[in-house]
Amino acid sequence: MWFLSLRNLLILWFSFILLGCGYSFYQRPLYLKEDWKTIYIPPWKNYSSETSLGEYLSYYLRHKFAQGQFLLPVYDEEKADLILKGEVKKVYLDPISYETFLVTKERKIFFEGEYQLIERKTGKVILKRPISRYEIYRVAQQQVVNFLDPGREEALKLLSQDLAEIILQDIMFNELKL
Repeated sequence: MWFLSLRNLLILWFSFILLGCGYSFYQRPLYLKEDWKTIYIPPWKNYSSETSLGEYLSYYLRHKFAQGQFLLPVYDEEKADLILKGEVKKVYLDPISYETFLVTKERKIFFEGEYQLIERKTGKVILKRPISRYEIYRVAQQQVVNFLDPGREEALKLLSQDLAEIILQDIMFNELKL
């Protein structure tokens, strides 16, 4: 069993090297107070013609925050410490390539929006950022749901997942001076 102690020694040595290079373990962002434990994420205001995009964004943001476990999403605004509001200002979806007429392979999406992180008790805006995204999404081939515009809903869901990840990372790794 000497190899187990050797393995533990190598893991410890490798950890010291990583810490010496500046890597650190996950920690709560410094600008978030310790008593802030919950977040309320309402559906985003949507000024575009994509009616479901606001709900998709709030759903995937709740999912990402629940995975991160540093702020737990709640469904009652009165029970929340923070509120994350957002607006969808523009969304353009264009099909780029087709396999057949009813099977879209790729979609080009341009998105513009804005989000705010607000302390509920005081109403103070902690973080306010515009967000834009231009991406080409490869749409998986599956059954045709919408004959007029195939692959549209799937592309909106992929966009929402990407935006939720970007917003979570921005909140996590933002160095604010409060």
